[in-house]
Amino acid sequence: MLELLVRLNDMRCCCERVELNPQLTAGEKAAACIHRQIFRECLPPQVLAHYDRVQETEPTLVQCPEIFAMAVLVSTWRGLSPAGRRKLETHFAVTTPTPEDARDAGRTTRRTSRRAKTAGRQARHGSSAR
Repeated sequence: MLELLVRLNDMRCCCERVELNPQLTAGEKAAACIHRQIFRECLPPQVLAHYDRVQETEPTLVQCPEIFAMAVLVSTWRGLSPAGRRKLETHFAVTTPTPEDARDAGRTTRRTSRRAKTAGRQARHGSSAR
C-alpha cells in the first residue's frame, strides 16, 4: 500500500505538470489523469480520505513521497477502530499456500502425468518394474 501511495503522489505531480503543458492535446492530458484515477481506485476509501486531508494540511510533506505515504498510512491507522484496522490489513493481504493447497487433486503436472503414463504401460504389459 505504501508503494501505491508513492505512485499516486507521483501521478499527482505528473498530472499537474501535464495540465500546465500547452503542447499536449486535451486527450493526452486526460490520459494522464485517468491513470491517476486508476491508482486512486486501488486504494481503500479510508486511506484516500486521509491522503486528501494530509495533502491539504501538510503541503511540506508532499515534497518527499515516501514520508508523505508513511504519514498517510500512520494517520489512517490511528484513525481506525480495531475492526477497521483488521479490514485494512486484509485489503491487500497475500495468502501463502499451505501444503494441503499444493496437493490439489485436480491439478496435473508433468510429473504426475508421466507417472500415470508409466503406470498405464506397466498395466498393459504386465510388467511390475520399469
